[in-house]
Amino acid sequence: MKNLKLLAALALASAAFAVSAQNIATVNGKPIPKSLQDEWVAQLIANGGKDTPEARRQITENLVANALVEQEAAKRKISDDPKVKFALDYAKFRILQEALLRDEMAKHPVSDKEIKARYEEEKAALGNKEYEVSHILVKDQKTAENIEKKLAAGGNFAALAKEFSVDTGAKENGGDLGWNRTAVFVKPLADAVKNMKKGEISKAPVKTEFGWHIIKVNDVKEVPFPSYDSVKDQIREGLELKKQQNFLNELMKTNKIEYANQFARYSKKPARSRFFAFKRRRESSPFVLLASNHIR
Repeated sequence: MKNLKLLAALALASAAFAVSAQNIATVNGKPIPKSLQDEWVAQLIANGGKDTPEARRQITENLVANALVEQEAAKRKISDDPKVKFALDYAKFRILQEALLRDEMAKHPVSDKEIKARYEEEKAALGNKEYEVSHILVKDQKTAENIEKKLAAGGNFAALAKEFSVDTGAKENGGDLGWNRTAVFVKPLADAVKNMKKGEISKAPVKTEFGWHIIKVNDVKEVPFPSYDSVKDQIREGLELKKQQNFLNELMKTNKIEYANQFARYSKKPARSRFFAFKRRRESSPFVLLASNHIR
């Protein structure tokens, strides 16, 4: 009988030791399992770190600190604060969204064929020329035609730009927009510039959404187009962002969404991911900085 009791005590002690060995610490009686430490170590290794005793010690200290903060916050009912609740919900949403988009990209990655096609598309659209362009922007056609008459009579383009142009970003420089590929310009302006030669002034004012432009091409030069290898990563990133946005928009289209009465007027609008915290980075050409901010 004594032997049986001894064996039972030893068994209980062994079980308690085994449970204890599975924990790296306890904080006010709450255990921190070794499996949690192992997860952190795995993340450390994935980010280029090493599994060392010092690393595990530091991770353990961080986990203990986390547990203390969590327990103290629970005592003070910090999570009941509406602002804290919102922040926690939003953080959870962002984590889920990023994980969902990673999973979607793993299942539908951007192919080399897509990248190459986009490269060729950009190459054809941008061409191999840059133009040094000046312009005079006015609000109405009559003013533009009067300026053209002054130019035909020998007027100085830069002086007239300073006097009449409403483009405050360029007028003080005589209307100079600098060197650019035509892709930076709105289409009517780009189409006009493409058909002009060095030193030429537009034969008629060009109308755009901004007003009426008198254009002068000061110079033209050939420019090398970026190699495929030098820009393929940028193109891939842009295409991935586009696929992600399309995926989120598709969720809006293919799921049943019912708006409250006060929002009913929005329900007929094209589906957009308004509520997705999606980082909007420009998916346009990686080759040209579309920064001709003068024409605004």
